Amino acid sequence: MFDDIGFLVQETFKEVENPETKGFFNNFFNKEELPEEVPGFLYHLQKKASTFVIRIHPSENLKDDYKNIIKHPNLHPGLRLEEDSLPVKEKLKYFECDRVEIARNIKQHLGNKRFPMFEERIFNVSDPGDSWWLSLEENKIKILFKLSHTEDLGRLIKLGPLGEMQKNIDIFGQLFGYFNMIFPVEDYSSAHGQLTISCKESEHLYFNLFKKLITTGETSHEFWDYLRRLEVEAEGKPFLASLQQANYFLMELGFIRSFWKSIEQDL
Repeated sequence: MFDDIGFLVQETFKEVENPETKGFFNNFFNKEELPEEVPGFLYHLQKKASTFVIRIHPSENLKDDYKNIIKHPNLHPGLRLEEDSLPVKEKLKYFECDRVEIARNIKQHLGNKRFPMFEERIFNVSDPGDSWWLSLEENKIKILFKLSHTEDLGRLIKLGPLGEMQKNIDIFGQLFGYFNMIFPVEDYSSAHGQLTISCKESEHLYFNLFKKLITTGETSHEFWDYLRRLEVEAEGKPFLASLQQANYFLMELGFIRSFWKSIEQDL
């Protein structure tokens, strides 16, 4: 039996080396991966020695726009795909979003801005950088919207530039009741450059899923299904619109965090 398997493996590699079949195997293993026909954005990460810029093109149909940009990069000068000799396919990437509005907001927040490659090496008290930082405990999270050199980097998770500090402090400052619908809040504070939320139950499912969303940008369908159920249950109630806006805020925050993680990997 093992001799038969060895023979088949040898014959397979002979086929690969055969000029008549080599093209087939190349096409099979190098098949171009296209995005789906979904909303999102296409982007080009331009890296320099100490800084980088993200060029972003929001899209209602990633597949169509991807093919069009690959074919006619000159028609999309905002992506800066023709500034060097590298193939366009190596530079053009995509990121899926639930809604094109999220893609547009991410472009407004992150697009065409110059970020330092090594933020931690240059920030100081007067210029603490754009990134959020996260401290995690069993039943508590603390988000620092700005960071000074006095903080202990070793115990913090760098989340990236997820949003403007004061704007998000104000938004979180209005969401105590919202989070208390999702899990039993023990302590809640959004002021002085940081957000602190603790849960009365350390192993509460939805608190842990919320922590995962903030940390990684990802969570389970169960979490989103629960937030949708809250909307259904709020039908006809005066706070429905506020609940929908809060759910959208969390969704957008998750997408920004997830995208920034992919940028960190590329860097």
